[in-house]
Amino acid sequence: MGRARMKPADPDPVSSPSSPEGRAAAQRSPRIAERGKLSYPAIIASVLAAALSTALVELVTGLRQDRITSLLMLAVAAVMVMIVLTSMLIRKNRHALSLAHVLARQNAQLAQTTRLLNDAQRIGRLGHWMSDETGEFAVWSEELFDIFGLAPTSRVSFVKILEIVHPEDVGTYVRARDRSRATGCAFIQELRIIRPDGQVRWLRIEADANDASAEATQSRFGIVQDITERKLAEIAAEQARLLLMDAIESLTNGFVLFDKDDRFVMSNTTFREMFPSWTVLMRPGVSFSDLMRQAYDHGLIRSKGDRFEEWLERKRAWHLGGSRMIERRELNGRWIQSVDHRISDGGTVCLVTDITAFKTVQAELEQKLAYVEAIRSDLERQKQELEATGAELRAARDAAEAANRAKSDFLAIMSHEIRTPLSGMVGMVDLLRGTSLTGEQKRYTALAKESADLLLEVINDILDFSKLEAGRLQSECIDFDVPNLIQSAVSFMGEKARKRGLDLAVTLAPGLPQYLEGDPTRIRQVLLNLVGNAIKFTEQGSIQVRASHRLRADGAIDLTIEVIDSGIGMSPEIQAQIFDPFVQADTSISRKYGGSGLGLAICKQLCTIMGGSIGVDSELGRGSRFWFEAKCRQGDALVLPAEPVVSAIDRPLEILVAEDSPIIATLIHSLLVKQGFKPTRVVNGAEAVAAVSARPYDIILMDVQMPEMDGISATRAIRQLPGPQSHVPIIALTANALVGQREAYLAAGMNDYVTKPIQPPLLFAAIRRCALPQYADAPPLQPGSLGQLEMFVS
Repeated sequence: MGRARMKPADPDPVSSPSSPEGRAAAQRSPRIAERGKLSYPAIIASVLAAALSTALVELVTGLRQDRITSLLMLAVAAVMVMIVLTSMLIRKNRHALSLAHVLARQNAQLAQTTRLLNDAQRIGRLGHWMSDETGEFAVWSEELFDIFGLAPTSRVSFVKILEIVHPEDVGTYVRARDRSRATGCAFIQELRIIRPDGQVRWLRIEADANDASAEATQSRFGIVQDITERKLAEIAAEQARLLLMDAIESLTNGFVLFDKDDRFVMSNTTFREMFPSWTVLMRPGVSFSDLMRQAYDHGLIRSKGDRFEEWLERKRAWHLGGSRMIERRELNGRWIQSVDHRISDGGTVCLVTDITAFKTVQAELEQKLAYVEAIRSDLERQKQELEATGAELRAARDAAEAANRAKSDFLAIMSHEIRTPLSGMVGMVDLLRGTSLTGEQKRYTALAKESADLLLEVINDILDFSKLEAGRLQSECIDFDVPNLIQSAVSFMGEKARKRGLDLAVTLAPGLPQYLEGDPTRIRQVLLNLVGNAIKFTEQGSIQVRASHRLRADGAIDLTIEVIDSGIGMSPEIQAQIFDPFVQADTSISRKYGGSGLGLAICKQLCTIMGGSIGVDSELGRGSRFWFEAKCRQGDALVLPAEPVVSAIDRPLEILVAEDSPIIATLIHSLLVKQGFKPTRVVNGAEAVAAVSARPYDIILMDVQMPEMDGISATRAIRQLPGPQSHVPIIALTANALVGQREAYLAAGMNDYVTKPIQPPLLFAAIRRCALPQYADAPPLQPGSLGQLEMFVS
């Protein structure tokens, strides 16, 4: 596409001067036309021949005839000439027809060749062009317009071409074209164009060189080929090659590539850094064997003596075999691991790794392994000793567990043995106080009652502390009424506070939830202990009980209860150890106020079980502030029946009393008779089962520990009886204050329980609960109801 003007090409490829086939046809046409014309020398020769023939006739005849005869002879000669000429014309016409047929066949062949050429250009995405002498315009083939995405025109300007060429390639294209026109050399250029539809295509433009003998300015012929697919493939291949090179360069291993003829191709940076001396020898194209020889000559390979060639053959065989990993130590002391792999084209890839650090660690590990092996026997000996010690520890553990069980059994027995006579003593004192007594006798019985209560408190502290030490106390989680719990506990201690002339008040913080879910039994026990201590150590003034709450991040609620008194207070030294077991202010306080020193220690452990804490702020002579927290959750409202009175029962209750102690049995019998009940006594569980089987009872008072059959076994047997008697309410009479065992009583099928010493209000409250009609057919209470029962009784 030169800077030359050119006339539009004839659309007929045969007659088009721009077509090589058209030019050949134009050269053959004059020769064919000349062959069709008559030869003038031949006609003259024919006339002369006719005249000569006539003269000869006249000579031969020698006759001088008249002119008519001569004319006749002349006519004959003319006819002969005409015949000869006609014959010659016929022959010439036949030859011209033959030449026309040949020309038609050649034109058909030329047309077919032209079509094939056009098809070849279309298939090969190849177009041709011819510029005029100026190079400013060019005539394009039809396929070239299709390549450029332009509508066909008679000619295309050079400016139009520059508009289509990619902006980044315009400068290169113009410089190459100008240089070609200036020097007359061939023009070859690969560039991009932007078609009108926005497609970017790659083209290859070629133009033949100008004839050196021709003028400087002449038209040029060239071709244009669409090489987009090939160029994109080349770009993709180059990107893949660069990606592969990046991958090879990023390897932590040394990488060396040999071609199928075992000639060196390339190595990566890691290898060159590992072996700089080898890098100088590794020129592209050097064979593996020559490389080894050069390395040997430069001292890079250990000396092989006169057996180097044998070693080289083995080395090359290993190299070509591939897939074998070899470790070797270099002359500089480094350990190298190498492996060769054959690839698909027959070449070989060598991967080299510096394993010096690994070998160093391996040597250290071997030394440590030897050390470990050396002490293994010592460990075996220690293992045998540990096994022997373990057997001794297990035996000691079993003995300790047995001792712990024996301790728990002993506590249960002692609880029963102590509480049973104590229950009888307290009960008889209560009965005695109900008779007609003199003033002195009433004073004595009041002192006896107070002494019994103090003894019971000490026994309860000892048993609770023993249970906590054994880890047998667990916290329960039930709904309870917070204000009712606090008010009932304070009311329980109100009479004692009034006797000492103290004001006992309760303050509930605004917004305090009415119902929480927690362990009301333990909360009440801690509160009673703190209020009791405040009353004990306060001579005058007041005691305040405050309750508040705090929300935790996990949704739980901390119930905080404070007991503030105006008593004797404590020094910092006493505060630091007041929650330790068996700790009191001093021995004089112990003598004056009494107590076991276990109450606050028990409170601390109970608060820990409930997920809370306990503390004190005090100043000697100015009173104390005790506080404790218990972790709870939002609870639901309680649905409890109103407590009935004895008069609500329309008939005397038939009550079966199963008690082996004559004192306790006499006490219970007297208490029941005074309330208008009809008691029947049996001395063991077997008699109780037989009595229930014989006749119905309204309630059974069942002692837990009895001879022949204990109360738990008797309860289970009664629950297995047929008929309605299997649902008779059973109230446990137990001297065992361990809560875990009391829950076991309830789980055995008992409906309620009363602890010894028997307190008449608690006993009658339990009887009234079981005597209600709505409880007549109720199933036995579950252990989880323990807290509700104790709270209701209080």
